[in-house]
Amino acid sequence: MKYIRWFLPILLVFVAVAAPRAGAADTGPNAGAMSLLHVRIVRLSFVQGEVAVRHVGETDWSAGAVNTPLQEGFSVATSANSFAEIEFENGSTARLGQGSEIDFTELALTQQGDRINKLTLSKGYATFHFMPEHHDQYEVDASGVTFTVHGKVEFRTNFDKGALRVEVFDGEVQAEHDGKTEDVGKNRVLTYDPHAVEALNVANGFEKDDWDKWTQARDKQAVLATDDESVSLNHPFYGWADLDTYGAWSFFPGYGYGWSPYEPAGWSPYSAGMWGYYPGWGFTWISAEPWGWLPFHNGAWNYDASMGWFWMPGSLDAWSPALVNWYDGPGWVGWSPIGSGNGACSITAAGCLTAVAPGTLEQGTPLRPGSPVIVHPIGINRSLAHTGAPQLQSSVNARPVTVLGPRISMRTTATAPTGAPAHAAPASVVMGRDVKADAFLNHHGFFSGPQVIHAPLGRTMGGTVPTVMRHDGEISIDSRYHGPQPAAVTGGGPNPNGAPRNAARPGPARVPVMMARGGGSAGPAGPSIDARGGISGPSPSAMSSPGMAPSPNAGASAPMARPSAPPAGAPAGRPDGAGRVAAGAAGRH
Repeated sequence: MKYIRWFLPILLVFVAVAAPRAGAADTGPNAGAMSLLHVRIVRLSFVQGEVAVRHVGETDWSAGAVNTPLQEGFSVATSANSFAEIEFENGSTARLGQGSEIDFTELALTQQGDRINKLTLSKGYATFHFMPEHHDQYEVDASGVTFTVHGKVEFRTNFDKGALRVEVFDGEVQAEHDGKTEDVGKNRVLTYDPHAVEALNVANGFEKDDWDKWTQARDKQAVLATDDESVSLNHPFYGWADLDTYGAWSFFPGYGYGWSPYEPAGWSPYSAGMWGYYPGWGFTWISAEPWGWLPFHNGAWNYDASMGWFWMPGSLDAWSPALVNWYDGPGWVGWSPIGSGNGACSITAAGCLTAVAPGTLEQGTPLRPGSPVIVHPIGINRSLAHTGAPQLQSSVNARPVTVLGPRISMRTTATAPTGAPAHAAPASVVMGRDVKADAFLNHHGFFSGPQVIHAPLGRTMGGTVPTVMRHDGEISIDSRYHGPQPAAVTGGGPNPNGAPRNAARPGPARVPVMMARGGGSAGPAGPSIDARGGISGPSPSAMSSPGMAPSPNAGASAPMARPSAPPAGAPAGRPDGAGRVAAGAAGRH
């Protein structure tokens, strides 16, 4: 019954969201025999400066935060000295320079699982890196010229006052305008001038500028981070490369393999970000952490007093607005991570429950630990039952609207100074650490080229386990740490860490066994995740990094748990796919 209690509302949302849009036009070779699902979700994956997001049918723009979910009909714009990146499910990207605007005209899914992507660049400059799979379609329209791709491709468009310039770095694009087509291959450039006798012209050669170097560095970092992961996927997936940049995989005794972010002491999930309201989904978590896409919309967060917070991916075949339980009381509404089995934290534990005044959710107020909008309910105990997700309070005649954050004036959006260069680039390759593109591309290790960037946002793993950075830039668990040793206690009330009082003193505290980097490249193959969320691979002892003290309880190797089949001694997990909004919404696997 406890599973039915939280799964039924999710199932109802799935039915509402996954239904094909009425009257939608079908495209593609089998248009007459199929209908399209307009349930796709892409991600705002990089933000610098002032970036704005507009929902379909809206006139107002909202401040665009990293990890904002984007759907068909959304628009993204940048102002002066501002930049954005949008990541698609398979790792394809669209990157916007300053003073640019892009519209997501169509983001659809066929019955066969193929993705249809149609974008319109309204102004400015952008670089597109598309990696079609199966029969995926990618199409970009700028100044009335339509560009289609038929394989992996990377190209840049500069669009200003009706004139268009397109440079192809890799692959080939086909340009079509007014019935005329031109194929533009690698290292070739197309220009379009609506006032010229020959509107479309193709020539050879171009020089890369600062913007091109930054996009190249972003691509390189994604490849290096994926190869550096000690747990690998058997297919590309958005947000996966961020895990290596901002955290580490470990073996957690009693649970299995999991991932922890490098965050400040006391950190907890769903505590830094804001709630956006989407019709059909309800309140949706938008994490302020650069890595905060996959771990807040897939899988489950577990908590252990000696090992802190860690994320276990489970199946990645669906997407959830937020994997939390909701609670409320007089003048407050709160949430806590669902967790799995005994890994779910007690709401009485510090950092487990976050609460605010109800109006804070509707206003899209950004949240941070210690923020004055955070409230601290009195009299909370572990028997408090969770409630359904809160609803947006609006007048009877008002249609539901998307609430994404503070509104901003359109006059400050997509406007660059007159004569501003169309080659300006972000100051850093990654968010959270200052790394110049030139320095990254030109730095070479002893045996190889550029080295992957690690960008710790704090000095602990999961808010608890202290870490140190070694001379080679790698991060490891502080060898002096052996976990907290809670004192024996007596007397009433729950223990702040969630354990019942009068409990016997535990044995040696468990410590996660940190995994060696590079599981996806050289050396022994690391654990890997299959399409159903199962993880298999070598023993933790075989994967542990040199100089890292193994957990006293690690013992012999244990198989990685699938959500439906935990390893021996591990707590039972939730059913596979639990808590998701729409099967297939996150794409095909």
